[in-house]
Amino acid sequence: MRRAAAALVLILAAAAAVQAADAPAVVTGAEPARAGDLLVARLRTAGLPGDRLLQSMRSGLVSAVEFDVVLLDEREDAVAGSRVLLLLGFDLWEEIWSVRTDGQEHRFGTLDELRGYLADLRAVPVAPASLVAPEAGYRLRVELQTHPIAPDEQARVEDAIAGVQRPRREGLDQQEAQVSLGRLIQLFYKGGGRSAGGRAFVSPWFRGREVDRAQD
Repeated sequence: MRRAAAALVLILAAAAAVQAADAPAVVTGAEPARAGDLLVARLRTAGLPGDRLLQSMRSGLVSAVEFDVVLLDEREDAVAGSRVLLLLGFDLWEEIWSVRTDGQEHRFGTLDELRGYLADLRAVPVAPASLVAPEAGYRLRVELQTHPIAPDEQARVEDAIAGVQRPRREGLDQQEAQVSLGRLIQLFYKGGGRSAGGRAFVSPWFRGREVDRAQD
C-alpha cells in the first residue's frame, strides 16, 4: 500500500510538471576562456529554472538542464565539444536548492541564489585547449534543453508506475499490461519530458590567442 501511494504521488507530480506553462529558457552569451589545459566557456542564460522545472522540483522530483557546447572553426565545422548535464533538486525537509554535476554539488538557501547561479555559469568545459590554434578563428555554438524530469528520475517514476500497474482481471497477459503502462507513461511525458529552449546561440568569432584565462 505504501509503495502504491508513493507511486501515485510521483505520477501526479510528474503530470503537473509537464503540464505547467513555461517561457523558454535561452542562452544569451558564451565567452571562451582557458582553465588549465581546457578550453572552457562562461555561459549566460535567461529563464532558468522556469516554472515547469520549479514545479517538478518542489514536488520532490529531480529536474535537469542540458547544454551541448561545440567549438566551430572558420569553416563552421565542429572541432570538438561537450555535453553538460546539471541536475536540479530541492530538499523538501531542509528547503535547500541544489545543482549537481560531475560529482560536485552546489547548494543554495534561496531561489534567487539558484537563479543567479544558473544565469551565469562559469568554466563550462568545452574541449582540450591544445586543439585551439593561436591564429585560427573560432566560435562557440550552444544548445540548451530543459528536462522537467531528469532522465534518471524519469526511470524512477516509470519503475514506481510499474509497481502499481498490475493485471486486475484473470487472463490479462504481461504484454497487454506493458502496453497499458506504456500508454500511461506517454500520457505524462508527451511533449514534456524534454523541451528545447529555442535556436542555438552562436558566439562572436574569436582567435585562439585572444582567449584569456578563466576568472574565479
